[in-house]
Amino acid sequence: MSDNTGENYPGDGMSLPPFPNPSPDWSQDDPSHPGFVVIGLNDTPGQKAYYIHMEAKPGKEELLLAFLQDIHDGIDKEPLTGPWFALRYSKTTFGIFEAFPNSQARHDHDNGPGGQNFFTRPELLHDLLAYPAQLHRLDILHGKFGVMLGQPVKPA
Repeated sequence: MSDNTGENYPGDGMSLPPFPNPSPDWSQDDPSHPGFVVIGLNDTPGQKAYYIHMEAKPGKEELLLAFLQDIHDGIDKEPLTGPWFALRYSKTTFGIFEAFPNSQARHDHDNGPGGQNFFTRPELLHDLLAYPAQLHRLDILHGKFGVMLGQPVKPA
């Protein structure tokens, strides 16, 4: 488990934008990594996760579903990434939740086949998404790890 508590967590608690970003648009796109906006702290101790929020342009939902499958195919080759979920909230609203044992594993994912399917395709993101994907860096505080979708998880 992560050892972060409110008392020793870095930052002032006011410097990060609200979650999720209440009014995203393409003006927030960052030229250093086009197609997505990174929100949250990096390299804090403990277990890590990403929540990536994506809003498809109308009519691009099926293409975004295929893009998520491409990412999933890469994730299967990353031994320290997981659990990993592609999510759908509404017809056009999608997400990814993925967890890592630590910051190094999250960095390895960023450079691995799953992460590269996302991070190196800014033209596709711009074509599919109504606004830049919102990539939230998270710390895992607590979790239930013995069951996955109602089934017991067997140790590797």
